Amino acid sequence: MIIFSIGNPGPMNRHSAGHLMLKLLMDNYSIKQLVKKSTYSISSSNNYKMIFIKSNSYMNESNKSWQSLIKLEKLNLVNSIILILYDDFENDLSEIRISQFKNKNESHNGIKNLSTIMNFDNVYKFGIGIGPKPKNATREIMSSWVLSKFKPEEIAILESISLQKSIMFIEEIMEMHGDIIDINKFNSKLNKMWKSMEG
Repeated sequence: MIIFSIGNPGPMNRHSAGHLMLKLLMDNYSIKQLVKKSTYSISSSNNYKMIFIKSNSYMNESNKSWQSLIKLEKLNLVNSIILILYDDFENDLSEIRISQFKNKNESHNGIKNLSTIMNFDNVYKFGIGIGPKPKNATREIMSSWVLSKFKPEEIAILESISLQKSIMFIEEIMEMHGDIIDINKFNSKLNKMWKSMEG
């Protein structure tokens, strides 16, 4: 499994929620520190058969990181499950949702940029909910909002609920070897599992 996070470099904000989750997952699986290699940073663990990669490019240039990665690293892209961690402003904080990578009406700039070079079926968007987004927001308001910092209580939710949900999703995906026939049913099943665990 390849877990690839996208977001802007620099201080942590809503737009870099994917990077935050990558770090939290690495801590959970006791993965060594990332090693920086130009436009991306990489670490791996044979124990969990995972490769963790962080894009060091700006969000709307995420494809530069991926292009450098496949040029410099010997990765088995065809037989690997690839998850793209990103800030999902369409879903509320603590929500986790996966979806097929191909989407003609993509509104997320980072995903849209990657879609120009990633067009294979084993790639999934792994959305880290950061909403609720501002209601009836203009493009300028949305741009300002996604670049705003998380409140301490929001970070706490990401570090607890979002992380544990992400682990549950990832381990289920690995158990299924990425063979997800119906994405909506998969999300529904995992959310029901979470609610039963909470209860």
